[in-house]
Amino acid sequence: MTHRIVFALVVCGLSLGQASAQQPPAGQAAAPKAPPKGVKEPGKTLTDSEKIEKASDHVAKMKSAMKSVLKRVEDARGEKDVVKLNCVNEKLTQVKGLLKVAEVAEVQLSEAIARKDDSSDTELQKISMARAKVDQLRSEADQCIGQLAYVVDNETSVEVQQPDNLPSLDVTRTQVPTRPTVNPPVVRAPPASPWY
Repeated sequence: MTHRIVFALVVCGLSLGQASAQQPPAGQAAAPKAPPKGVKEPGKTLTDSEKIEKASDHVAKMKSAMKSVLKRVEDARGEKDVVKLNCVNEKLTQVKGLLKVAEVAEVQLSEAIARKDDSSDTELQKISMARAKVDQLRSEADQCIGQLAYVVDNETSVEVQQPDNLPSLDVTRTQVPTRPTVNPPVVRAPPASPWY
């Protein structure tokens, strides 16, 4: 589902950029079209082998980022901090989804290159966008670990103050006598209908 959204965003961005090109006035020859800003012309900047190499590099770095986020999950578990753990788990789930999108796009990139199809640029852009988002999520996961739900350290001390008007009884060291338990009598309701 996520890779379809990314693909739709990429396709919409490409089609919007192409639609904004102006038509030449009547009687004039059309000037060579330059690609919209931020959109590379297919096949002009990277060769097919460079595209595959770049895609595999992006996916490898995304896997490394996922390992880093997994380490943050283990750190949060070690601290037994539920808030941190929930925060980092949310980031991990998103990273896993984006990694899956990138891996599928990498396969589709290889297939597009084998077919000599122009969609290879779109697949590479999907992978690049997924990597940028994964890098952002990794830094957010680091921030999750930096957030403190509450501060507790080894030097924390607790002082108990007792109001003056109470009897001097140290409740931390003295056991309060227990009262004997009394079982109330059991009263049963009469049967709903008589037995015949």
